[in-house]
Amino acid sequence: MSDHDSVQRLLDAYQCSGISRREVMKRAAALGISIPAIAALLAQAAPVRAAGSAPGAHNLTRQQDATPVPGGTLREGYDLDFSRMDPINTTWYDPGFYALYEHAITIDPDSKYVPQLAESWEVSDDGLALTLKIREGVKFHSGAPLDAAAIKSVYDTIKDPASASPLGSLFNPVASIDAPDATTVVLNFSAPYADIFNVISTGYWAIVNTAVRAQLGDQYGLKQIDGSGPFTFVEWVPGSHVDVKRWDDYAGSIVPYFQNKGKAYLDGIRWTTILEQSQRAIQIENSEIDTVHAPAFQDVPRLEGNGDLNLVRLKEWSGYFIGLNFKRTQFDFQDVKMRQAVSKAINRPAIVDALLFGEGEPLYGPITTADRYYAKEVEAYNQYDVDGAKALVAELGWTANGDGVLEKNGTALEFNLVVQAESLNQQFGQVIQDQLKQIGMKVNVVSLDRGTFFGDLGAPDGVDSHLFYWAWPVPADIIQIFISTGTMGGPNWSFASVPAVDDAIKAWQTAANEDELRAAAKQMQVSVAENLPIVSLVNRNSVYVNRKTVHGYLPHQWNLYPYYNDVWLEQ
Repeated sequence: MSDHDSVQRLLDAYQCSGISRREVMKRAAALGISIPAIAALLAQAAPVRAAGSAPGAHNLTRQQDATPVPGGTLREGYDLDFSRMDPINTTWYDPGFYALYEHAITIDPDSKYVPQLAESWEVSDDGLALTLKIREGVKFHSGAPLDAAAIKSVYDTIKDPASASPLGSLFNPVASIDAPDATTVVLNFSAPYADIFNVISTGYWAIVNTAVRAQLGDQYGLKQIDGSGPFTFVEWVPGSHVDVKRWDDYAGSIVPYFQNKGKAYLDGIRWTTILEQSQRAIQIENSEIDTVHAPAFQDVPRLEGNGDLNLVRLKEWSGYFIGLNFKRTQFDFQDVKMRQAVSKAINRPAIVDALLFGEGEPLYGPITTADRYYAKEVEAYNQYDVDGAKALVAELGWTANGDGVLEKNGTALEFNLVVQAESLNQQFGQVIQDQLKQIGMKVNVVSLDRGTFFGDLGAPDGVDSHLFYWAWPVPADIIQIFISTGTMGGPNWSFASVPAVDDAIKAWQTAANEDELRAAAKQMQVSVAENLPIVSLVNRNSVYVNRKTVHGYLPHQWNLYPYYNDVWLEQ
């Protein structure tokens, strides 16, 4: 991707979103992009407004101020391609999980754990057991009973390494699972495990019918999905859409904050992947879709001013990071000094300002300030320091050749950075390429469709480096899967092995109470910031937009996606 492409993006933002000429200049300079012709180009570019962008009031809370009307299909725009919706083994969980599946417990808008399939729960006095009392009468879409045995089967499968559950290591402290009767599940721990509630409330612990899953094998999620949510699976077309329809035999919900305790109002939902970020705003403004996640950040002010829309901005747990493959010893990626050099060369505040249009914040460690366990001590590390970066690579014996590219022992410091084929990810790749160029590193950005991206990352020797965006409601849980020696090769695609980091992970997984969790989280953050098994970059705000004809739509900070039980459409 050329400098011209980066300049063109800023011009597009200028034309479509109304950012100022000064802002275009500022952002181009902040990214280190050459702009000698920018003034002439700006003279030819006149800002334009999209249809439906008249200013007006907007509402940041659930719109549920009228009598619900059943019927209609919700059309939701999504910023990624879709994964196979198998909670036990998938690369990412998507919004459809919140329509198709349920969990033992879930999280409400006040960050409290609340009942979903489990009516109540109790931790033993010694902290070595969690007992869940399961509600009666719940069935899977297939009609099979969803009882304690069904939940035990899911949890046992996750514990089995053969299942290749991406977060299965989070169940390591669970020694065994019992189901003494149809309404009781007991999780027995090898040591007190205060993190267990965080774990089982997230998407990879959604309850699936393991019998149907085993019968279908890798066709599960293509031909059939057997959950207990208020919608049933219709189809998944990779690169295009996912369709679900209302399940009229739904047992209803006991989640306290749901207003609708019965079957869904909507006839169905279609999630459409929109990989070109500028199209997300255009399509919701033109009523081609009803809701959208992650519009282009330069479009957010315009959407906020549109009286037909509601916009919700969440300071969510999320982050971009670079993974440098420790196996690429020819580049010294296994040496912490090289990883520190890469980190020091990244101007994080400039990326937030220029690429995210202020909708985010720098990450100097692996966890965002949104999290209650955030440790401010990480801010002593990974500050922008080009001279310091150059000094570190020089210490390792790298010198610039005639083209300005670093060399050592006849090897040029030229490597591939693999990114997903989505416009914002591609822009991140371009920025990293530009910023590392200033210290003599030549980065080739390789853009891959989602399936190929994950396939290449999981290859035996991995890739040179990769850009990854994570989003997870418990950062200390998700980060450990990217950095633990025990997950090398996937999802630790960097093949990173750092003893200090492993020690911090062990402390987190054996924390017996909230104070110990907080101390372990700090230990993990500082060890990652110092040793850099991954190089954290920035996090971004999570932005949802819905047309005001959509009622009951409530994204909140504590779940990755909204539930759809309460959602209905004006007809």
